[in-house]
Amino acid sequence: MRSPRHMRIIEIDITNACDKRCSNCTRLCGHHKKPYFMSFDTFKRAVDSLDGYHGIRSMMGGEPTLHPEFEHFIRYLGSKFPKRDNPYVYPQKDFIKQVHRVELDNFQMINDDIERIDVVGAGMFSNMGVTYKKHYEIISDILPFQGLNDHLNPIYHQSALITRKDLGIADDKWLKLRDACWLQNEWSASITPKGAFFCEIAGVLDMLFDGPGGWVIEPEWWKRAPDEFGDQLHWCEMCGFALDTFTRDSAEEIDDVSPTMFEMLKGIDSPKLKSGRVNLIRVENGKISEDSKKENKHFSAAMPYIEHYEDRFNALNSILFVREFDDVTIAENDSFGTELNKALANAKEWLLLYRNDVKLPNGFKERLSKYVLNPGTLHVSDDFALFSKNALSLREFGFDRIAHTKTFGEIINAWQPNKVIPLSFEAFDKAGKRLQVNKETKYVIWGTGSAGDLAVDIINSAGGKIVLAVDKDCYKHGKDFYGVTIQPPGKLLMVDFDVLIAANYTRFTEIKREAVAIGIPADKIQYINSLA
Repeated sequence: MRSPRHMRIIEIDITNACDKRCSNCTRLCGHHKKPYFMSFDTFKRAVDSLDGYHGIRSMMGGEPTLHPEFEHFIRYLGSKFPKRDNPYVYPQKDFIKQVHRVELDNFQMINDDIERIDVVGAGMFSNMGVTYKKHYEIISDILPFQGLNDHLNPIYHQSALITRKDLGIADDKWLKLRDACWLQNEWSASITPKGAFFCEIAGVLDMLFDGPGGWVIEPEWWKRAPDEFGDQLHWCEMCGFALDTFTRDSAEEIDDVSPTMFEMLKGIDSPKLKSGRVNLIRVENGKISEDSKKENKHFSAAMPYIEHYEDRFNALNSILFVREFDDVTIAENDSFGTELNKALANAKEWLLLYRNDVKLPNGFKERLSKYVLNPGTLHVSDDFALFSKNALSLREFGFDRIAHTKTFGEIINAWQPNKVIPLSFEAFDKAGKRLQVNKETKYVIWGTGSAGDLAVDIINSAGGKIVLAVDKDCYKHGKDFYGVTIQPPGKLLMVDFDVLIAANYTRFTEIKREAVAIGIPADKIQYINSLA
């Protein structure tokens, strides 16, 4: 097990309200009769309690952007860290890749008994729905880390609601499985309205089954070591993540549960159980019967739910793309502000303001629809201006003041300066490209999880060459990884290469040590952030 102080993330569970009904949701959404919304006072205590923690302080749900005070929450969370540059002011043609690169750009060396490289700052997890889109401007202003997954591509969830006792696992074997649980070791501790927990699943089980609550939310609670977890460990008895079970496509909206958990769900009158979206597994001689299983996909700690990082975002169906604009032409005279207010009131969201009597270039809207636009940005050219009615700059300027403007120049002057962007596709596509890849260099990637995905994208985008990918996970060996076959680390000695990229967020030191031990020169080994 791992102390929260050494986890890369500690979650603050601000709500369990969600607009999805995923199979085997780790937050157990759908089983609560009524969603909760954390109070700001509790949230403030939660954030303050993490002062000194070297990792990501993250808002979690459910879907956190559904919280009615989300903007208030994120502003307070952001106040704990220095203001950062916002690369999302430019429209994003490869949105999910930009999210990953922003995370990489914010990495720093951490040495808190365990040396690692990671983000120290604010973050959140989201499924990128309507409310995420609503808050996208302020999210991009503040957060260096976003754990995003729109759930539009197939993803596979393991069930939390399978107990070891239902599988007949003896105590001695169970203790070894529990202490090696991939989720507690690789993911996060959490804070709920009922206290702080050594594991995020313990927190949600306590909320669902009206448990005794967690530790007091106070400074340095997260420094507890595993031998101090105490009574919270009883939640592990109700959790299936340490067990070798199976997974199910989240889109099926079915939870897999063992008999003990089935009865407990009946006891709390679970809405999801009553609606018939629960599969009661059958256990025979300590094994889950094959007819009870759905997908027998292997998962790993590095990427347990989805094959590649970019699959977290569906570039064809995402609501983040802007495919409709309200076209308006407003003369610059004494009534300009009044007419602009009318246009804003009637617009669905985005306005394309014609500043001169010209025609829109052929294919302009279709081309622009392939970019994710930040609703806080103002895009201007000599002839057009493109902006969202929901921009913070307009809200701060105020509709009363808008009514007294006579020219669009007054609006431009009132806009946040860093969010006024030339309306130029060439400017969009050049923004944020700072790749340091040498085309003549032959790269090897060690690690085929999300960091490996990012390394491949950066190297391929710059025309570099990847000659090998290696991973210690034997289930991945022989599988394709962006055109190369994943091999065990021992194959490194059989390939000619110039640079080994350690593509793992928390195990750079471990990878370097193992690579040197098998004969790789230390000066050939670099961390992934050397690419950015």
